[in-house]
Amino acid sequence: MGDSPLVTLYFIRHGETEVNRHNCVQGKRIDPPLNDRGKRQAECVGNRFQTDSVDWIVTSAARRTIETGSAISAHHPDIPVDRFSELNELEFGDLEGRHVTAGYNDLVVKWDEQHQTDLSAPGSGGESPAACAKRAMPCIQHIVQTATDQGLKHVCIVAHSRLIQIVLATMLDGTLQTMKAYKQKKAAINTINVRLADGPWGIVATAGKINSTAHMPDSVVSRVSSAKAMVSQSKRDALTCFELDSNGVLALRYLNTPPQ
Repeated sequence: MGDSPLVTLYFIRHGETEVNRHNCVQGKRIDPPLNDRGKRQAECVGNRFQTDSVDWIVTSAARRTIETGSAISAHHPDIPVDRFSELNELEFGDLEGRHVTAGYNDLVVKWDEQHQTDLSAPGSGGESPAACAKRAMPCIQHIVQTATDQGLKHVCIVAHSRLIQIVLATMLDGTLQTMKAYKQKKAAINTINVRLADGPWGIVATAGKINSTAHMPDSVVSRVSSAKAMVSQSKRDALTCFELDSNGVLALRYLNTPPQ
């Protein structure tokens, strides 16, 4: 496999949603659309690839990645677009929809600082980074194999922050202990050159630009992931939470305590 052709994978995080804007946890279970800023971010991503060669667009099954991927396919209407549920975000269990201060930040410390990568998110369905890697990496290997077999040189993969961290750490470093190094901004682009090879997951990878937002003007880049959230301190103190209403629509609530 050493002579396998090189394939360039562009791992792209989806644009911003209202759940992101309120600094709440958005994983496999939560599926909101892009908000206005997220749509502008997606448009910037699409413009970034407007004149570049793109042979295949892949997204997760989540609405926010599909909408972001559509901004790329708008400039490349004749290329295939596929969705893989294996690329859905990590399932955060009982933390989904809650403000990040209601348990998520503590969990991230255990994953990223203490390297407890087998530790699952609390509650029913909660995944660990290790479990997420086991479902995502065979899909990545399939994408690389398919691209190689079909002569596809440039593949856009629109996915999610923690999943991209997991995949990049696995492919580039062979360990989940470096996930923190690959933290993702909204609509960031990561350029990875890969080829089929013997060894774990059948892939060898080298990194280009990581977590790049050079395609977006500063006014469009999200600020949620910085030290200050985009919502007020009083709302953060009230533990902002998103829950499904009776119509199955995500509704915003402000709570004195996390939902039980």
